[in-house]
Amino acid sequence: MVNLKFKFNELSLKTITIIQIVISTTVSLIFQFIIPFSWQPLDTFLYGIKQHGDPGTNIIIFTISQWYFSFSIAWLIFQDNPYINNFLIYSIVPLGIIVFYEFFFLYLYYDYIHITPIIIDIYLIWKKRDTLSQKYAFSIILVNITWLITVYFLNLAYYNEELPIYIRNLLIYIVLWIILSFLFKSKRSMV
Repeated sequence: MVNLKFKFNELSLKTITIIQIVISTTVSLIFQFIIPFSWQPLDTFLYGIKQHGDPGTNIIIFTISQWYFSFSIAWLIFQDNPYINNFLIYSIVPLGIIVFYEFFFLYLYYDYIHITPIIIDIYLIWKKRDTLSQKYAFSIILVNITWLITVYFLNLAYYNEELPIYIRNLLIYIVLWIILSFLFKSKRSMV
């Protein structure tokens, strides 16, 4: 087992990143096509038992929460990837807001889809802070904004939210993402 870990650490960062992307994609595909929609704790809590493709349901593979969760699973195999770590750290903003709402207003405490990445984010800030850098902020924030706008207007996810509320939330995320980026301003070059 030690030899396998040693060999894995000998791989290039690019190869490790590709492996982690493949793992994340596999996890997301499993949640979209194999695992029942009822395994989405927040959706099930709010709307009852539904099936993939029911009217008004998100297409799971297009939700950013699912990808944060999937990358959190892939993160477990290699925890020093600055690309994955910097993508994950920005999940603390939207998922933190969601989990706060779930805990204190809905009393929903078992939403592993949203809680898992937050646990990873806390660990990143606590133990892997040296892998986080502000230089990734613009790209990640731009990807997140583009993703959230695209899936909303293509009716792939989140489209049940009223547009003014969705835009307000997106603006809150952007401001908080920018503020968050300054926590990692003076970091050494990552790659």
